[in-house]
Amino acid sequence: MSTVRWKKLLYLRQPYPDNYTDTSFLDQLRRNTTVAKYSYLKLVHDFTLVAFYGLLLLLVNVNFSAIYMKLWSAHVPTCLSSFITTLLVCLDSPYNTRKRPFMLYMLICMLLLVFSPVLRSLTQSTSLDSIWALLLILTCLTAAFHDYTLDLDATYRNIMSTNMSFANLIVLASRLPSSMSVFSFLVFSIEVTVFIPLIDFHLRKRLHSAHFVALVMVFCTVAWVIYRVHGLLFLGLYAAGIFLILVCLPMYFIFLQRYKNELQGPWDTAKPVLKSIS
Repeated sequence: MSTVRWKKLLYLRQPYPDNYTDTSFLDQLRRNTTVAKYSYLKLVHDFTLVAFYGLLLLLVNVNFSAIYMKLWSAHVPTCLSSFITTLLVCLDSPYNTRKRPFMLYMLICMLLLVFSPVLRSLTQSTSLDSIWALLLILTCLTAAFHDYTLDLDATYRNIMSTNMSFANLIVLASRLPSSMSVFSFLVFSIEVTVFIPLIDFHLRKRLHSAHFVALVMVFCTVAWVIYRVHGLLFLGLYAAGIFLILVCLPMYFIFLQRYKNELQGPWDTAKPVLKSIS
């Protein structure tokens, strides 16, 4: 073999065969340099965002079931949610900036009141099986496209999930018997699935423990509603689902890190350094 030192340069004519591999070729090999070590408690904290929004979606669907089964009037949960939303807006926003959210809220309510008769008859000619299948798809898409941002300095952008949520709510409301029930249900659902996640995002910037207080309150509310509407069996399934999200999924995520095998070596594509010409 030639005594000329091998160089990793294709444009040089070297006295080595094309398939030659030098012993120094893997000197720069690095494995899992970008893999971070995750804390279990930190992952549980992150997964609370998923659980919180899932609870809100579940609350809307169970409330619809109760109204559809005529267990209670649609106006009762709407009054409660409106009071809670107003209170949270007052706590979250300074006094001089509260006018804009309330004006936006009143505008949405007026539009919903005007279009409620139209929305009520939107899916009258559609079979119930098709409606339930569409609701399942829209609910999954709403949860999948939601902005679970962990960076509190970033801008909260939830346009796609909000559009999916509106479509889901309209399909649900179209199965209710009266226009006022449609209006009340839509107001309740928009407050729960749109306003409360936005308020929670702003509250986490100021007082992070407020997120956990809200999570516990929503968890207890949904548990009571599920027990009241569907009974003890569904309550057990609900508790098992929350346990899966908050306990099992973080453990499974950490378990998967064992099989992460990322290599960085000298064969990776070189990134050119571009210098601006002044």
